[in-house]
Amino acid sequence: MSSFAPSRPIDLGTGAVAELLDIHPSTVKRWFDRPGLSTTSGGHRRIPLDLVLDVARARGRRVHLHGFGTHAGQAWYAMQALEHGDPGPACDVLVHWLRTRRSHLIGRFLWHVAGRGDAPDPGVLDGVFGGFMRRVGDGWERGELRIADERAASREVGEATGRLLVAAAGKADDPDPDRPTAVVGTVEPEQHVLGSQLVRLLLFHRGWNVEHLGTGVPVPEIVATQRALDASLVCVSFTPPAVAADVLRFIEATGGLADPQRPFSLVVGGGGVRGLDPSGLDEAFTELAAIGDLVALGDWLDEHG
Repeated sequence: MSSFAPSRPIDLGTGAVAELLDIHPSTVKRWFDRPGLSTTSGGHRRIPLDLVLDVARARGRRVHLHGFGTHAGQAWYAMQALEHGDPGPACDVLVHWLRTRRSHLIGRFLWHVAGRGDAPDPGVLDGVFGGFMRRVGDGWERGELRIADERAASREVGEATGRLLVAAAGKADDPDPDRPTAVVGTVEPEQHVLGSQLVRLLLFHRGWNVEHLGTGVPVPEIVATQRALDASLVCVSFTPPAVAADVLRFIEATGGLADPQRPFSLVVGGGGVRGLDPSGLDEAFTELAAIGDLVALGDWLDEHG
């Protein structure tokens, strides 16, 4: 656990306020020229976040933190840590909101940190979307969270991921024969869809046509789809309780069914590939890779795409 504290007071410097409200620093000084504000030892003004949001609201300037109400400080703290590459506080605050029955804030936070810009950051998808769900799974196994909590978390993460996929619909719904095609899914009996959906999202934003088969797909169906589409890549996600031996059996079965006249690369990923050594099984594929996270997958696609 990181040092997230729900009641942590937040004071901002002039530059941070200017960035948050998208105004000039001189405007910050004018709007917050009032007695009682604290200063640093160097004489720099410190402005409470609550005051910043109140003044912004009064001046008709709405910012994303307004959507978090009295929990804006928690959201800000987690977002700042994420900007510095630390997803721990974000996962902490999401679990805190889940436990305190504020799950609506979870989806709002996920959309904000992943929905900005042209494409979601794979590190955010891994560290926040995936990291939060791993925390939820661990909490459920320890008896700290209820089934209802797990379902609420899955709903919010699933809906946020769905929004991101809709935002990429222009690429998803208009297959281009000049773009490479990938087949994505999970093999039976796997029923966890988040990993494959995040892979799908990553591929969309890297210019791939994607056929998402969903969960629990038999191996022959995966290979048949690859053949029908002449896909150059197949990505299959494995989550615990799947282990390396399960993944090896899948690789062997897939290689046995693969058509040498329609070669493709096979990427297996997720928590189930930990400890996997696929050496010696790559003869049936253009490339064979076991990749544990989306950042590494993004690097692999950049190298092999």
